[in-house]
Amino acid sequence: MDFSQQFEFYALFCVMSVVTLVSVVILRRQFRARSTETSSDYQDATPQALKWMTRILGALWVLDGLLQAQPSMISNFATDILAPLASGQPPILKAAVIGGMKLWSLNPILWDELATWLQIWIGLAILLGGRSRIRRAGLWASLVWGLVVWISGEALGSIFVHGSWLSGSPGSVLFYMLAAICLLLPIPFWTSPGAKRAFHWSFASLWFLSALLQALPSSGWWNPSLLWAYVESMAEMPQPGILSTPLYAWARMLNAHPMTWNTALTGIFVILGVLWLRKPYSWMTWWISVLVTFATWWLGQDFGVLGGMGTDPNSGAIILAGLIVYTRLSPGLFQQQQPSSTPETTTTPPVTHKNY
Repeated sequence: MDFSQQFEFYALFCVMSVVTLVSVVILRRQFRARSTETSSDYQDATPQALKWMTRILGALWVLDGLLQAQPSMISNFATDILAPLASGQPPILKAAVIGGMKLWSLNPILWDELATWLQIWIGLAILLGGRSRIRRAGLWASLVWGLVVWISGEALGSIFVHGSWLSGSPGSVLFYMLAAICLLLPIPFWTSPGAKRAFHWSFASLWFLSALLQALPSSGWWNPSLLWAYVESMAEMPQPGILSTPLYAWARMLNAHPMTWNTALTGIFVILGVLWLRKPYSWMTWWISVLVTFATWWLGQDFGVLGGMGTDPNSGAIILAGLIVYTRLSPGLFQQQQPSSTPETTTTPPVTHKNY
């Protein structure tokens, strides 16, 4: 990308930044003047889990928009991100990805600007919209734009070509869409047992799908060189040594025992799926899920933005966020099986705290 393209993109970016900032200030003042009391009542009545999910989803969309504004996106997005996705995909999906590439090539500066600001606006609408129509519009836009990105920009999370949780399959934007659907549901959903069931069934499905993708011969992960080459390629990307050194170490272990490691990964994902089916409210299930998710987010996904020209922090970030939200749905998760300090002297029944 030459200097003139950079200047054109960032000149327009600065103008849009000012317009967006002024619009946010005006809208916030209108909201505050129109419904101060009802907004406060709404905040008090809103379950903690819903608040956390709203903040996380909005922040992730804003972050994705800022990542889309990287200088290299204009000239390299189609060739470095979209083109590799098309290889080996089913014909319909391949046509969708190639169609996106052709559309992008018509005016890369304009399309990158549009993608950048659309994602930022979606995030701001979700974060700052309160209970207004603006927030719901942002959630619906999250669903529509997310579907476009998931199909044309992620090729359905590459589940048909080398699909693996290590690379983020079935795609971070799919989880964005699921989060938006949950946020569009009525508030009573968040205080019902159905919310917990939806979360732990989703986690169980994710880990069983991850095990299937890791074990499928067609995914290619039983190839002795694929796992090692994949991790080695991330380690070679410019990044701090404290992050790349463990990647190099793991790549060497994968190179020495590739079949053993792929078997272990498949087994770990199966165990997590079983735990979420059998013990979804156990602190052990939650902690193992956090540790495995963080380890694979680092060693498999390179935090989404370090191992190449990342457009989002990959699936590990939204799943870790979902696990945090789950603790808001299950406030007694970490109090299970803890003995009372004075069981003999307790004469009154325990008090039930309704934290949700």
